[in-house]
Amino acid sequence: MQNPYADLEIRILSRQEQGYPVEITVNNEQEFPRGHLDPDLLPWVPTAVPAEDGERLFRRLFADDALKTAWAEVRGQHPQRRIRLRIDAAAPELHSLPWELLREADQGAVAQDVAAATATPFSRYLAGKWQPGSPILKRPIKILVAIANPRDLADHDAVPIDVQAEWQALQETCADLDVELTLLPAPCTLARIENELRNGGYHILHLIAHGRYSERRGAAALYLSDDQSRMERVLDADFAAMLARQLADVDVQRENKLRLVFLASCQGATRSPADAFRGFAPSLVAAGVPAVLAMQDLIPVITAQAFTRSFYSQLLQHGLVDLACNEARSSLISDRLAGAAIPVLFMRLQSGQLLGQRGRIASERAEQFWPFLLENIELGQCTPFIGPRINIGLLPDRQTIAQKLAERFEYPLPDCHNLARVAQFIAIQDPSVLRERYTRLLKGGLFSALGLQASQDDRRRLLKASLDETIEHVNWAERVLQIQENEIHHMLADLGLPLYMTTNFDSFMVQALRHKGLDPRRAGPRWDPQVGSPQYVLSPKPSPEQPVVFYLNGYDGDPEQEAHMILSEDDYLAHFVRLARDQEIVLPMNVLSEISRHSFLFLGYSIDDWEFRIILQGLLKPIAQSGEKLHVGVQLDVEDNPNADKVVQYIRQYLGRFHIEIYWGTSRQFVTELHARWQEYMEGADDDWGF
Repeated sequence: MQNPYADLEIRILSRQEQGYPVEITVNNEQEFPRGHLDPDLLPWVPTAVPAEDGERLFRRLFADDALKTAWAEVRGQHPQRRIRLRIDAAAPELHSLPWELLREADQGAVAQDVAAATATPFSRYLAGKWQPGSPILKRPIKILVAIANPRDLADHDAVPIDVQAEWQALQETCADLDVELTLLPAPCTLARIENELRNGGYHILHLIAHGRYSERRGAAALYLSDDQSRMERVLDADFAAMLARQLADVDVQRENKLRLVFLASCQGATRSPADAFRGFAPSLVAAGVPAVLAMQDLIPVITAQAFTRSFYSQLLQHGLVDLACNEARSSLISDRLAGAAIPVLFMRLQSGQLLGQRGRIASERAEQFWPFLLENIELGQCTPFIGPRINIGLLPDRQTIAQKLAERFEYPLPDCHNLARVAQFIAIQDPSVLRERYTRLLKGGLFSALGLQASQDDRRRLLKASLDETIEHVNWAERVLQIQENEIHHMLADLGLPLYMTTNFDSFMVQALRHKGLDPRRAGPRWDPQVGSPQYVLSPKPSPEQPVVFYLNGYDGDPEQEAHMILSEDDYLAHFVRLARDQEIVLPMNVLSEISRHSFLFLGYSIDDWEFRIILQGLLKPIAQSGEKLHVGVQLDVEDNPNADKVVQYIRQYLGRFHIEIYWGTSRQFVTELHARWQEYMEGADDDWGF
């Protein structure tokens, strides 16, 4: 299912003379004027009424007129928005505020608890330069339960923990869920946790322990055990270092890596773990754990059990950790249970996608779908066709670009979101201006998507640069792995295919292949072949070591290819005629030969896209309609459409004529599942040699 949420980041910087600077950004593109948060809200003094505290905190956060205006505008434009509160490391004191209480109460409207609404998944976001890994597709989800009950806790002003009671409560909580719980045998030492995580392939660590924060040391510590079951303080830095070693282990499969740490306070605790857990959580995220859920105060037993049950249940359904937290808080509020705002989520996932969901294959050939596809990939007889929707989150979408171009060039018609038509209007006046302005918007969007600010030097240097040069300048292939947990081009590059076809203009696929140590080449059609000119081939031919990325619609950085970039309606119509009538002249014969023998993967297309229709009807129709090769078209799920059954039937009939099986889901879902299955397939490939 397509992500319905806009990405709203509220960033609070370190304190300055005017207060704490606050910046609001939407979808890494739309930036609002900076405002300030008054520092006199610290120290925070709670009242006995959480709802009133939440309204008070909301008013204080948006007291600045600039921030109030920005919030109102975003709320109007994007009713559904993922809210990431990003507090700079230089302002840790702000983590003591109960942000999960935020409550918007406008006159005449129903009050909204921001961190408990399904429309506004909420988290405390911690940026970092590391790759948090792909969403987990495996089921059951494996949870390691570590309960630290040193025998001398009472000597350290802490109550003993009833291990059996805690374990039984968690088992009952997860009884109907697709999870596998494992209790770590006592004593609960750091070394035992490390060994079990390394050997067990766990996805979640559910840790129940006492903790304390040392003001003198400026560090948090958990009360674990030593080998003799005596209490041993384990500092956040030591625990984080252990997890960092686990997550950096290249021998650990992607599907078996730790994704979540749940820091739970014990049922009988009398001292709040807030300071310790709030100090611990950022350290664990910095070590590479994608998400950490911690308690920021003592929580009633019934509340803790209800939250845990609802959280894990919702997480298993859709895999979105921030949404699962909001939904669990909402259930507590509905049940009138105290402490709904006590659980706090720290995460490094921009999308919130902790667990993956497999798409649906609605076909009589569903059982043969994956085996045949993986076999074709191993033989190198599979060609991905990469479309524009593959770049969601990497470049501005076509609707956004169309609207910006329409505004700049005063497009007079109402369909200003239709890029092909807006481009047609501009191209009639000056096609070179269209290409230059279009490329400039892509370059600017690239900086925003990567979280970069273009300096004046960057702007001067890259003003006339190609998109490819800009992508290289920002080191996209490396940097994108720091912000996207399952980047599609990199996963496709792992398949070792000889040929990739694309209708996009970017060089992401080339850069991803190069990042794997391969020697890829860019190639495109011959746009103006002379009448009767001979057929031609690419030399050397495409191979896994020297793969070819073939740009069907041209690309910038090469004068001939740039001059024929397909953008306007007339461009598409002329291109259709060219591919249908003269494909053996404009395309290399060995490329045509490759695709005639291959299965196709259509990624990032809708059946309404110009690119998809031209490829299918102009280039591939005679190939796809003959033979019985398995081809795959990834289409967005349509369950939310009121006419879903009719839509599904229509798409299946339309694509079925070309022997295209449909994977109902997003391109990211498909490639993530394909990548996981490919790893398993290759691990079992050696077994075929056994007799």
